[in-house]
Amino acid sequence: MKNFMSLGGATRRKAFTATLGLGLLLGACNVTNVVPQDALSETAVYTDPARIALAVTGVYNAAQVGFYNGTSGGGRGYPFGAASTDLGDARGEDVTDMAGFFGIVFRNNITANSPNIVYMWANCYALINQANVTIEGIQQAATAGVIPAATEAGYEGEMRFLRALAHMELVINFSKPYTDGNGNNAGVPYRDTPINTPEALGAAGLVGRGLVSDVYTKMLADLDFAEANLSSDAGALKTHATKAAAIALKQRLHIYQGDWAGAITEGNKLISGTSTFTSPINGLVLMPTQRSAFVGAGTTNESIFSIENSNISNPGVNGAIPNVFGSASTPTDSIPGINGRSLLGVSPILYNAPFFTCNDLRRTEMMQQDGVRPCYVIRKYLDAATSTDYNPIMRYAEVLLNQAEAQARSGNDAQGLALLNAVRNRSVAATDQYAAGSLTGTKLVQAILNERRIEFVGEGLRWGDISRLATDPVYAPIPGGGIPGKLNGQASQFTIASYICGAGATPKLAAVPYKGAANSTLFLWPIPSTETQINPTLAGQQNPGY
Repeated sequence: MKNFMSLGGATRRKAFTATLGLGLLLGACNVTNVVPQDALSETAVYTDPARIALAVTGVYNAAQVGFYNGTSGGGRGYPFGAASTDLGDARGEDVTDMAGFFGIVFRNNITANSPNIVYMWANCYALINQANVTIEGIQQAATAGVIPAATEAGYEGEMRFLRALAHMELVINFSKPYTDGNGNNAGVPYRDTPINTPEALGAAGLVGRGLVSDVYTKMLADLDFAEANLSSDAGALKTHATKAAAIALKQRLHIYQGDWAGAITEGNKLISGTSTFTSPINGLVLMPTQRSAFVGAGTTNESIFSIENSNISNPGVNGAIPNVFGSASTPTDSIPGINGRSLLGVSPILYNAPFFTCNDLRRTEMMQQDGVRPCYVIRKYLDAATSTDYNPIMRYAEVLLNQAEAQARSGNDAQGLALLNAVRNRSVAATDQYAAGSLTGTKLVQAILNERRIEFVGEGLRWGDISRLATDPVYAPIPGGGIPGKLNGQASQFTIASYICGAGATPKLAAVPYKGAANSTLFLWPIPSTETQINPTLAGQQNPGY
């Protein structure tokens, strides 16, 4: 199958139009015309293998482009082209809002009408519906003999992977974590049937939230199917779902559940070796340095699943990851800048953390002083001019650190430390490396959690960790859980002189509380008002306080 995200503009528009013609409803928005007049009918699409391929790859377009400020407002990478990364970090304390651009999310001043919340919900469900419509169509095509059964199963595996990924983004933002009550809190509607007729639209309005545990059960079932039917070939596209991607997402979900045995089971499928680790599935391996794992417009052997952006289709300067995280101009140090916007800088909270060693290459090579704003910025993304950097949804480093935590939590300290060192030692000086047996028990788990903050800053994973750890009696980011206090660059709480390696949180860097206790209203995002206005079931199941 062709990589749709690399196709020319005209071909991409045809594919996107084909998927729109399959009855797309734009999530929470009140777009009820289920058969757009300028689109191909389902009958036309699913009687031709080439058009079927375009319909399938068109769903990846929905994962990348999204829409913002209505259908005419252009895309900002919702949900996965950039927005999941931008917002996943902006919800945490390790970045800082330097221009006020992410103020609503960063300061947690959210309402049911906040655009970021509205469009994340809407675009996730738009993606889910396109996947569901496509699944129905390819199943019918296989029954009619238009495509072989094996081809249908592979396509369906891709769609189920994307469906699970979108539901994961929803449940970690709009619901309490699984670890709070063992999944016995309100989840999000798990939509696994297409909304492509007025009757289906009416039925969808009767579907309630269910439980968080229900969402996880269905996500894992979708990923089991995907694992069984997707390619394990080392040359498979990393911008399409693969067997390794399905397994890695299952491992992440088990980590979110606090299911250490389940996480180890999935991780074992992707990890072989005792000190240098590789994957027998899809040929995954750590790159020699973190710098070599980030190549801009492309993927590496460390990439598991990335969303492709290009010079003709990207989230633009308001959302693209190189513009959000990259330097605003050439800084005064020796590392060339990329002329981004430095909207989210590295917070002194992370930069000054005692566990972030001074000679760590992720500090000296992957961060730099901004040339305009008084902050350090992340240097993972390289192309602010045309925004072609792929968004790294999953890397092999995450699989290893997930496995390290699960092993350490299960009492397997030696294996946990070996996995931690595999990721850490490619970046730290020899004198800063952990010797065998030097960390055990709670100190080892905490070191792994600290490592995640350094390794994945700027990749959107911080919120998932804050959420799942909120009720952890030992490892909650703040006592009692919740959203840690932050330093606000827009409010001039610090200067460039505040960045001091190893200094910790000095008194002059007093953080402002951000109304985020784990049991508070603002720990969860509200179901958008655009949804509750047209869905009476969900209107009665709004998160408390909204």
